Amino acid sequence: MWTHFWDMHSGGSLKEKQQHIFIEASEAKAKVIFYNRFGHNPERVTCTCCGPDYAIDEGRSLEKLTLFHRSYYKTVHSQEKTIMSLKEFEKSKNALIIRKNDIKPEEYEGTVPTQGYVWME
Repeated sequence: MWTHFWDMHSGGSLKEKQQHIFIEASEAKAKVIFYNRFGHNPERVTCTCCGPDYAIDEGRSLEKLTLFHRSYYKTVHSQEKTIMSLKEFEKSKNALIIRKNDIKPEEYEGTVPTQGYVWME
């Protein structure tokens, strides 16, 4: 299982160096790993007009989960679509892929605190 954290530029900037962070874990576990690794809640809302800091989704395959972000059009006016290889995408400055064997046991531990603005109903 993989979880994708897509930085939405809430507040006007990236929260980490990469816009796309993929963690090889279920969403619940990946949120804890994310917090332990980066020190902030991935569900945080930095700016109420911009919305959540990250769009978060989960998938069984890294290839399928990255497909939309690896696809691009050759030119603005062209309808010809190109798909970047997963290897190329992983080397790009825009993506960070954290595989299971790169996760320290202690990064699975703990709880994620509430941070930023909280929507009240």
